[in-house]
Amino acid sequence: HAARQRRLLHPVARHQLGTALDLFIRDKDPVSVHSLACAACELVQGIAEVSTVSPFINHIRATHPGRSEKELTHLQHQYWNAFKHVYEPNKRAVRDDDALLASFSDTQNDAQLFIGWWDYLAITKRLPIAAQVFQVWYYALFPQSLAPNVDTTGIFSLFPGLKLASRPEQKRRLRRVPKRPSVSCSTRGTMKLPRSSH
Repeated sequence: HAARQRRLLHPVARHQLGTALDLFIRDKDPVSVHSLACAACELVQGIAEVSTVSPFINHIRATHPGRSEKELTHLQHQYWNAFKHVYEPNKRAVRDDDALLASFSDTQNDAQLFIGWWDYLAITKRLPIAAQVFQVWYYALFPQSLAPNVDTTGIFSLFPGLKLASRPEQKRRLRRVPKRPSVSCSTRGTMKLPRSSH
């Protein structure tokens, strides 16, 4: 039963991540991007765990050993929860998410998409070209996330000066690259333990 459920959930997560990434690349509807990416993250993390594959959350747990599981889940899902819930968990008090919602921007989607596709790659051993390009774009945007010994020549030749560019320009460069016939991503497994700010 568990194996059959995993097979059924793979395409669901793929549709969610694919649609989220397509919207993200086209710079459309960041709320929908976030909602789809978070839903997919929850799925692929669960699939990884029941498949005895290490999900990305294990990196985060190792980086923040003093944080409880509840705190880590809150950090990852705080915007998603604000998007989908009116009431507090007790079902009586109305949530007060005004300040949180006002702070949301498209930049919150960078990490969610990265984590979702990371776990998807871990369980399927393959990635669509657009997702490979996105991963390289993410590394170019957050080079401090890479291990010190990684050769970043390919990353920065594809996205030179990305970190210093404006957000619209960063997204424009991401849109431009997938039109190329072939882009490879060879940085799998080279990431340092991430910081919570990303």
